[in-house]
Amino acid sequence: MRCLYKKILAIAAAAVTAASVSGCYLLPDEEEVLAPPTVKSSEVTYSTITAKRKDFEKKITNSGVVTAEKQFTLVYEKQGGTISKFYVHAGDKVKEGDPICELETADVDYQITEKELYKQRAQLNVTITAEKGGTQAEIDKAQVEVDLIQNELNKLYDKKESAVLRAPVDGTVSAISDVRVGDSVGTGQAIATVIDTTGFYIAIKPQDPTPFKIDEEVKIRIDETYYTGKIFMNPQSLIEYKEQHRDDHDKEDDTDIDFEPDTVYIRFVGELPTDSVGQLADVTLIQDSVKDAIVVSNNLIKTLNGKKVVYLLKDGEKTAVEVEVGLKTGSQSEIVSGIEEGDEIVLR
Repeated sequence: MRCLYKKILAIAAAAVTAASVSGCYLLPDEEEVLAPPTVKSSEVTYSTITAKRKDFEKKITNSGVVTAEKQFTLVYEKQGGTISKFYVHAGDKVKEGDPICELETADVDYQITEKELYKQRAQLNVTITAEKGGTQAEIDKAQVEVDLIQNELNKLYDKKESAVLRAPVDGTVSAISDVRVGDSVGTGQAIATVIDTTGFYIAIKPQDPTPFKIDEEVKIRIDETYYTGKIFMNPQSLIEYKEQHRDDHDKEDDTDIDFEPDTVYIRFVGELPTDSVGQLADVTLIQDSVKDAIVVSNNLIKTLNGKKVVYLLKDGEKTAVEVEVGLKTGSQSEIVSGIEEGDEIVLR
């Protein structure tokens, strides 16, 4: 037993000696410490725009529809009947008195022809009575017959004439009702609409109507064409207008416009866009303007230490420059001082 114990000790000692000689350790190696990475700074770049001069306006723009001040709905007031002919189409220009359409009058034409023959016979009777030496009473009696027939003829002539609808003014046929040749129409039924092209207006509803003064000129744009307009009614004037007409019942309203509150009304001045009724138009009121001004977006004007500044790019550096602001709109401002034409304004 003692011999076996000695053998075990000898083996253990030999193992320790071998491990020492081979360089192996029971503890883990320490990790190698790496050097920190080297970061190279990149050059800062800015987006800029070049300051330029331009004409600058403070303006208010609203949209409205071109409307005729006066328009006429044509109806048959005295009689109905069957449409026999149309003389115009929607969009045609007409002069006062031009025919629009006509009713069938074959019966009336027959009656007129018959009555004209009766009149000729009655007139001949007057002549024969006079030539035969009839008394004045006999001649007068024959003439009465002529006059009675003439009265009947006049009624037939009026009936034939009233079968023709005519344009009441110089203007444009804006619409034809859904009736065709051969259709029957009654009294009071709308046949066509004629607009008076001597006066157009536009009604707009600005958020704040205060700047829109009576007789102030405005620009009107329809498609790409510009016209001149003048304000003739605004909310304040409408109050006075209604009071005046309420107090003076004999005063005639010289327009066919149904004025509404909170609305500004503009008439065209000079050239009229005669084919634009019903089209949308932009109305622009110029409140103020400057010429040859440096203008920047409002979001480029910052506040630094209580002063208004704009950042410029100078010698590659973003530099705050104090500025004085002049005319200002909701999106842009005039720079009175601090920026010169050609300066590079930093956007970001």
